[in-house]
Amino acid sequence: MAMEDPPKVASLGARVHLFVRPAERVRFILLFKDVLGCNAVEREFGLPYPILFVGFDDGSGFSVEFSDDAPGEDVPSRAWIEFRAVGVLELQQKLRDAGIREFQHPGSPHAYFVAPGGQVFRLLDVSYKGP
Repeated sequence: MAMEDPPKVASLGARVHLFVRPAERVRFILLFKDVLGCNAVEREFGLPYPILFVGFDDGSGFSVEFSDDAPGEDVPSRAWIEFRAVGVLELQQKLRDAGIREFQHPGSPHAYFVAPGGQVFRLLDVSYKGP
């Protein structure tokens, strides 16, 4: 009789849901829509603010709920989102030109950015393999 694999988490899903303070709503939307060129749409769900959905060509995406319960930009998130991109160097320059805060993590050669509202992210080339 073959033994079954034990239950386990197998992979990361195609969605992430973030919380951002309402005061950063417009800046956050402009960052992903105008600076990074993402498909960003708002949807009504009966909440005080519409939910923002940022979708990518591969079907993945993330949603954002604007809430006063979200952490503030003064203390950036201690977790980051990794975005795969075409033209990473050009996009990084667009982020710098837009005044988006950038920092270097001592354990990584990658540039990290802080979105309005405090969410940290990095951009990697679509072909990148590694940690």
